[in-house]
Amino acid sequence: MSKKSVWVEAMRSFSLISQLGIIVVVCIFGCGFFGRFLDSKFSTSPVFTLIFIFIGIGSAFCGVYRTLLPFMKKRK
Repeated sequence: MSKKSVWVEAMRSFSLISQLGIIVVVCIFGCGFFGRFLDSKFSTSPVFTLIFIFIGIGSAFCGVYRTLLPFMKKRK
């Protein structure tokens, strides 16, 4: 492999890792903040916050799975 192809492959890997991190952070924190907003509007304790954090974790898992699925098919 040439230096350029190694560099390109490293940047692709870094891009994928960054994308996965962004997916996880946006899903979990976005749902958490939305749940906190609903808790403040309806004067409930951490009910909606906990519900939406679990929804965020589930959606983060699905987003990461869907993002990694094409990469796993290439390797087989």
